[in-house]
Amino acid sequence: MTVNKMQVANGKRQIVACFILVMELLLARPATAAAPITVVESEAHHSFAQQVTFTLHTTSSAADIEHVYLFFHAMGDEQTESESLDIEPAREINTSYVHDLRLSPLPPFAMVTFWWQIEDAAGNVLNTGSQPQQFQYTDNRFHWEQTPPDEITIHWIEEHGDPTFGQAALDLARTSVGEIGTELGDLVTSTPPIDIYIYDAQSNLNAAMMLTGRDWAVGQARPELGVILIAIPFEDGYESRMRRYIPHEITHLLIYRAVTPGSYKYVPEWLDEGLATANEKRPTPEYAVALEEACSAGQLLPIEELCAPFSPDSYTAFLAYAQSGSVVQFIREQYGAEGIRALLRAYTNGASCASGVQEALGINLDSLEAAWRNHLEPQSPQQPPPQAPRFEQAAIWVGLWLLSLLVAAPMIGRLKVEEG
Repeated sequence: MTVNKMQVANGKRQIVACFILVMELLLARPATAAAPITVVESEAHHSFAQQVTFTLHTTSSAADIEHVYLFFHAMGDEQTESESLDIEPAREINTSYVHDLRLSPLPPFAMVTFWWQIEDAAGNVLNTGSQPQQFQYTDNRFHWEQTPPDEITIHWIEEHGDPTFGQAALDLARTSVGEIGTELGDLVTSTPPIDIYIYDAQSNLNAAMMLTGRDWAVGQARPELGVILIAIPFEDGYESRMRRYIPHEITHLLIYRAVTPGSYKYVPEWLDEGLATANEKRPTPEYAVALEEACSAGQLLPIEELCAPFSPDSYTAFLAYAQSGSVVQFIREQYGAEGIRALLRAYTNGASCASGVQEALGINLDSLEAAWRNHLEPQSPQQPPPQAPRFEQAAIWVGLWLLSLLVAAPMIGRLKVEEG
């Protein structure tokens, strides 16, 4: 049988074409189907101490959307809030939820993370938790100016400061972080961003705290937010206030970062506040007077009483700050920076106020107090002053303190473990 060359050639081409087709079918990947549920727009807007409005625009190509859930969590709060929104089922949904901050406040200046879960009638579910959104809950009753965003950013109320004001605060903050970090050494392994908000008046700062359900005067602070709030009017002498308040507050943040998560509550108040007070670059002169008077009159507070949060009594609290700063300075002189670090390590491990001193310094709390009191003795007069003048001076100290000192130190909402 004779085979035509043309037929052979055509046969070969058909075989090759079939082979190519088979390979294409084997190697071809199925096209990825578009997600049936899509978020078109998602936003959050807040009015400080009033409300947060979350809005969502979403669609489904498969079926009516039947359920929409909102989740949000503020840094510094342990619980995640969740809400089921009331919607009419449809392929396209525009909805919103208003969170009343007067009934359920958020930590002021916290970063708030939020996400949605959307479900349609065909069983499709979209949860945006893998790519959540965030906003910072700032005090937007005011317009804020700021230095360029960096590891430390200074914010001040518009028209109540200028670039030189912000730069002065920034330079001081950077210096403070460096100096305090040097003393704490390897305990501070990272320095997350710090935001410092400077109010133009103490009354506006106090109002911000009260509006958010936090009483600044008794020491509400959350150093885990990396935020400092202070009040410094833009007027002559503002540098002096900065030199007192900024190092004080930065100390609290760095102490928080020097101890392991959850251990900050074990740091005694006298150590936390004492370090912050001792680090002020413009010390409060009335502290020395209060300390001398109390020492002469035999009215020094036992250090054991300073392990827990200080008394709400203004005079007692004032003396507690003065003593704490003095005790910390004494420890520095006797044991150096390593003594401070050893104390923080002990409290990081959950030591009690007294056992931490024993573990870190090798003496008990009573011995530390006795040595510190002996250190004060030469500085006090031989005879105690009359009672009346002492109380008159105490009134002056308290008045000056209430005007110039951030008693709360950090913005903290914490419960110190009461020792003793």
